[in-house]
Amino acid sequence: MIKLDAKIYLKRFLEELKLRGLSKDTIEAYGYANSKFLEFIKKEPKYVTRRDIKNYLHYLIDKNNKPKTVNLSIAAMKSFYDEFMGRRLFSRIRRVKPEKRMPVVLSKQEIKKMIEVISNEKHRLIIKFLYSTGVRAGELIKVRVADVDLENGFVRILQGKGKKDRLTTVSIELCNEIKEYLKDKEQEFLFESNRRGHPTVRSVEETVKKASTLAGIKRSIFPHVFRASFATHLYEDGTQLQKIQKLMGHQSPRTTFEYAKTANVNIIDVENPLDKLKMID
Repeated sequence: MIKLDAKIYLKRFLEELKLRGLSKDTIEAYGYANSKFLEFIKKEPKYVTRRDIKNYLHYLIDKNNKPKTVNLSIAAMKSFYDEFMGRRLFSRIRRVKPEKRMPVVLSKQEIKKMIEVISNEKHRLIIKFLYSTGVRAGELIKVRVADVDLENGFVRILQGKGKKDRLTTVSIELCNEIKEYLKDKEQEFLFESNRRGHPTVRSVEETVKKASTLAGIKRSIFPHVFRASFATHLYEDGTQLQKIQKLMGHQSPRTTFEYAKTANVNIIDVENPLDKLKMID
């Protein structure tokens, strides 16, 4: 149970984040993370110490929370205590080293199979759109009909991650399919839900999961896999990393490079260094 004074501080903090222009998702995540800490520590914010914070972080790690979750809590609490309250409690607290995992990438054959097994037209177009554009599920659900240039094969992603706008590519063949799909329809969002609003991320996840099951893929497949496959396959086909970075909306080229690592590189023509020893006098 959070004390009343703590609730007031937290309410003002969230209002401040809103004034700063942070996204709704970030504000909710920061509010949740700070609420969980205050429930754990059972203190008013002005009495919280650096030791309290470290104890909570140890608790999160002992509960097998992923580094990403722990680091989100650190960012949220630092924003609250250091930036909002001016406490300066995080000068000696460092982020947890993130896990180094290679992105999961589907083969072109697997993607083709997933597209073929889906009979529902809208669901099939959603899967094609994810792979054709490399957009995140949270971006896809907010794409409006007006955002897609169906003649030239581009889509505007408005206020994507980091509240940045960008352009990415769309297959011309897919654009023609979308034209047919939208014929005689009056809707604001490209993949409008049955309730006349945009779909949910959960519904997109369910569409992808169903397609992967029908395609006989045994791994757990989520929408983000299409984003990783989009980047990796472009790199395999010779697209420059700088162009992929721009299409993906990555701030750092290092993020894009993580996808390049998963690309299949032809190693047949590589001469083994042991064989070269024969050439040395």
